[in-house]
Amino acid sequence: MIRKRLEELSFEALLQLGARNDLDVDPDIEREELIEALVDTITEIRRERDARTNAPGKIEQMKFVVRYDDVNPKIPGPSDDLTIPEEYSTTRIALMLRDPQWAYTYWDLAAGKRAEYEHSDRFDGLYLRVLQLEDDRDEELQISDSFEIPVTLADSCWYIHLPRQNAPYRIQLIGKNYHRRELLAVSNRVRSPRISLAANGDPLSERERRVLALCGLEFLDVNVPFDAGLDRIFRL
Repeated sequence: MIRKRLEELSFEALLQLGARNDLDVDPDIEREELIEALVDTITEIRRERDARTNAPGKIEQMKFVVRYDDVNPKIPGPSDDLTIPEEYSTTRIALMLRDPQWAYTYWDLAAGKRAEYEHSDRFDGLYLRVLQLEDDRDEELQISDSFEIPVTLADSCWYIHLPRQNAPYRIQLIGKNYHRRELLAVSNRVRSPRISLAANGDPLSERERRVLALCGLEFLDVNVPFDAGLDRIFRL
């Protein structure tokens, strides 16, 4: 088990592990020799750990368990340089609702596709096609209206003003190259709620009115049609 875990580590990580345990390593040591030396060192440490029976020994044992038994190259340690990559090797786009009038979209363009566009003398840009849909329950794209926003290869996110509330939206990422439109990715679906509560024609239920009263919108400077009926709710 020890050898298997060590073999998953990079050569640099193996050298660092040896240095932390005062292992005298030849600069020209081969990877297999280094692994063998680390196996011997760890085995010896475990043997000493198992021989300890007093309380201080148990404390050292717990330190050892954290240090060796939980070795996982996919979980960096606190001294590692952690950086979030600016892009990933996939093409995708996501859509998030900020408020009833604005949405936020972000996307990744696969490295291969980006390189293709960068080296093309016929590349005509990327576009965000904003789709206003007929129904957010239908899996098919029944488009009610749409418009396009030109973006560049340097862009990776955008705020979008939604022209209509109480409607579902999706975003398509489109590339134009050699006079052809290429659909690169389609976002998830979001629905923009009403920007205000309907005063007439769509009365609120008693439960909705109670929730509205509890949320405190009466005291905010917003366009909400409160009436005298809410006074009764506050007195309940």
